[in-house]
Amino acid sequence: MKKWVKSGLVWGGTMFLVMTFLFPWYDGKAITVKSSLIGFVIWGIGGILFGLAMKKRVEKE
Repeated sequence: MKKWVKSGLVWGGTMFLVMTFLFPWYDGKAITVKSSLIGFVIWGIGGILFGLAMKKRVEKE
């Protein structure tokens, strides 16, 4: 697996855990399967885009 993909997935995974589980738990909101699946898709795509953006930035320098 390419380094930029790994770093993007790590970033997306961290954001998924924090935004889908930690913040709602802290605020006392319900954590549902639906919100978890939506968060998984959104943060997975966001992570790949983040990794790609970082790859482009490093190549530019």
